Amino acid sequence: MKVLAVLGSPHKNGPTTTITKELLRGAKEAGHEIVEYYVDDMLIKGCKACGYCKEHMVDCIIKDDMIPYWKDFHECGALIVSSPNYCAQITGPMLTFMNRHYCMLKMRPEGNIVRVHPGIKLVGIFSQGVADPNRYIENYKWYLSDFENKDMLLQDILVHTSAMSYEPGSEIMLRAYELGKSL
Repeated sequence: MKVLAVLGSPHKNGPTTTITKELLRGAKEAGHEIVEYYVDDMLIKGCKACGYCKEHMVDCIIKDDMIPYWKDFHECGALIVSSPNYCAQITGPMLTFMNRHYCMLKMRPEGNIVRVHPGIKLVGIFSQGVADPNRYIENYKWYLSDFENKDMLLQDILVHTSAMSYEPGSEIMLRAYELGKSL
């Protein structure tokens, strides 16, 4: 299975990326193919609401760094999204990334058309400065719900706080690794 990871932190050695990499290590050891996208290294334009995707039932036609992502996305069996918490929410680039999935759902009175193959496993990994892991959980659930609305299956949400270690062998790293193996 192809595991697609979209890493939303600008810090490649920070907690969000480090924990995500540990999940990916578990997934790779379980025999899965890993594909990574670092949002901070990508040019991702915002959705223009042009409607072309809805009218023609195609992926977004904006010419930017999302073009190779769409191919991987349609082939993946799991999508891992990770982001640090900035101003009580997911980072701006990750919100833009989420919005670009507008092309994957056409809402109609007689029933929605979802352009995502059913059953993609979804995992959210978030890091925050506030020590209470539940402080922003509703914000994380809201973010992930956009993907769930496209028939993806939420497997777990990992929340790292400033009160937690993310050193090798720490509780969150063990949980991430095991989650990756179980995909």
